Amino acid sequence: MSTITRRSEHSLTRPSIEELRGALSEGLRDALEAVLALGGAEVWAVGGGVRDIALRRPIVDLDLVSTGDIEALAQAAAHALAGSVEVHQQFGTASVSGAAGRIDFARARTETYARPGALPDPHLGVSVEADLGRRDFSVNAIALCLAGSREDQVLDPHGGLADLEAGRLRVLHAASFRDDATRIWRGARYAVRLGLRPDDTTLAALAEGIGWLASVSGERLWAEFERLAEEPAPGRVIALLEDWGGLEGTVAGLSPASETHAALARRRGPIPLAVLAAVLLAPLDAGVRERAVERFNPPREVVRAVEETRALLDCAGVTPEALAPLEGTSGAAKVAARWLAPGAQRALQRDLGRWERTRPTLTPAELEQLGIAPGPVMGEWLRRLRRERFLGTLHTRAQARRLVRDSMERGDALGVDDAGTENPR
Repeated sequence: MSTITRRSEHSLTRPSIEELRGALSEGLRDALEAVLALGGAEVWAVGGGVRDIALRRPIVDLDLVSTGDIEALAQAAAHALAGSVEVHQQFGTASVSGAAGRIDFARARTETYARPGALPDPHLGVSVEADLGRRDFSVNAIALCLAGSREDQVLDPHGGLADLEAGRLRVLHAASFRDDATRIWRGARYAVRLGLRPDDTTLAALAEGIGWLASVSGERLWAEFERLAEEPAPGRVIALLEDWGGLEGTVAGLSPASETHAALARRRGPIPLAVLAAVLLAPLDAGVRERAVERFNPPREVVRAVEETRALLDCAGVTPEALAPLEGTSGAAKVAARWLAPGAQRALQRDLGRWERTRPTLTPAELEQLGIAPGPVMGEWLRRLRRERFLGTLHTRAQARRLVRDSMERGDALGVDDAGTENPR
């Protein structure tokens, strides 16, 4: 097994079929064997999977390029994985997902872009070498032949392995970020996860490419945020995106608060999406926060978590009046607020939990026995009895019943006179 020495304490392993098999889970390995058993077509492992072999990392997502029938290959893999198949014939792609992992299949292609930020138009039937040339960064433009006349051959036409060994992030062509500015977010993930630094050419392309982020749809940006949340160190990726100008380019004014950086500094991913979005967005000024939500257009539960986290951070007291609007706050919001303000939130959420567990001292049926008819007045009594119990001024049912009777005897129960109408006192 030949190796390439890195400047760090690690060494790169030369990608090979043997190394690939060792990096796969048993389920993915069985699926790959089922694909290769079909024969008759060239099959290549490409991109991140080949890179991860070199780094001796396990592979849970495998990208395969083939000259054969993509759908037939995907069906064979799905049978072995007991997974589902999704085919996109117009793009020449198919995906298989199962409990053991995921395999993506594609015909070799080149791509053109009708305009910056648009989805690519694929051109199929090209060589694997041409396919590698349309990719984002050199460390992803590596291929390993698994079947065919070049079996076990490594293609690395853009020096991806050398860049990996040198800790270098290098974009493949100057127009890369203009074509697809989501590559800026992708590059930040690779840089943090793999310990890479952009070379001068890539830094210049990044600076120019920031302006093209405005051309990318919110749906695609949110998909990048989802991938970011899965990273081992999401906080470091966010910090690097900020340094590059990628956050400002995505949403004007989007600059994480110091509380956000502190909250994420030592957090390991994956982080639940709603929690990460709330940690990033809740501390921002209202205008920036609203622009960010509009730009990303995240699912409703994520928007709710952001809003509720802001409400928790804004809560200035622990009275029933302050806690009542927070009742039913989602778990994601509570986690995000604790990360952002651990000291204050520990006490607040302890009292909020106690408020949520507190019930009125008397039930509606008991109040009705005391002469309180169902309706607004009963609702006011239930709220009052709950409040008094929370504050510790009412401890027993007997005390509560005495309070209700005394108020009714005076004819001023909760500001209601003998006729049952509101008393404006």
